[in-house]
Amino acid sequence: MMKSIQHTKNRWHLPGLEEAVSWCKACNERGIACNMHPLGEFVEDQDAAEDAARTYEDCISAIHTHRLNASVAVKPSAIGVALQTETFHEYLEQILSYAMAKRVPVGIDMEGTPLVKDTIEGAFQAAEHGYSFTLSLQAYLKRTPVDINRAAEEGIPVRLVKGAYIGDLNQHDEIISALRTQAFLISRRHPQFSVGTQDADLIRWLQESIPEARSRITFGFLKGLGTETMLGMANSGWKVHEYLPYGNDNGGYDRRREIYLAALASARIRPLV
Repeated sequence: MMKSIQHTKNRWHLPGLEEAVSWCKACNERGIACNMHPLGEFVEDQDAAEDAARTYEDCISAIHTHRLNASVAVKPSAIGVALQTETFHEYLEQILSYAMAKRVPVGIDMEGTPLVKDTIEGAFQAAEHGYSFTLSLQAYLKRTPVDINRAAEEGIPVRLVKGAYIGDLNQHDEIISALRTQAFLISRRHPQFSVGTQDADLIRWLQESIPEARSRITFGFLKGLGTETMLGMANSGWKVHEYLPYGNDNGGYDRRREIYLAALASARIRPLV
């Protein structure tokens, strides 16, 4: 079912929540968890932020109702982090409260560098108020080791990613080197963590270099990239999840995926299959 949907729908995302639920069920049957994400970012007013918060709650309800092995990924700019911090804090904690009541995990995504500080401060404030979630951190930012340690002190699980925007580091080799260093730091501070990567060499390095990697690391994949690798790892007993966007507001998300493929082509790197 995963392959048939992939050939008939947009490579990077699904049309709506109903299709995302069906896709997630197919993933779950193959031992793959999903990180479901209602598309949308950079709202222009509080009404739009409120609408986005409701959309996240609809996703949480669907995960709960269908008993999916899934979490929901929250994009801070969709709930107002670029408008004012009070709006962001209000809707983030509203979503986290609803998710905790439904026992559905939540991940907070990280966006462009100008939003990182307010996103992280809002996340730590939510943790202080007793909410649980996973926090994405970007390897291409120099501040990330400090944030890894602070998250460990607060008991916040971390999802480490390369970063899809513009960071402090911009060369592929230096970003990969930073990610390896940060992965070792996380392995010392966090009992379990996630890594989102489409780099085959980095996946192998993590599997071979991090102590007890099979039980400690969840490997994250994007819909439309690395499907065969993801299926093979799931069949071999590795913990994997697929980032699963859905909805019509897909312009920014799809552009970042196309830019990523173009960068690989420019560097003569084959994308993960």
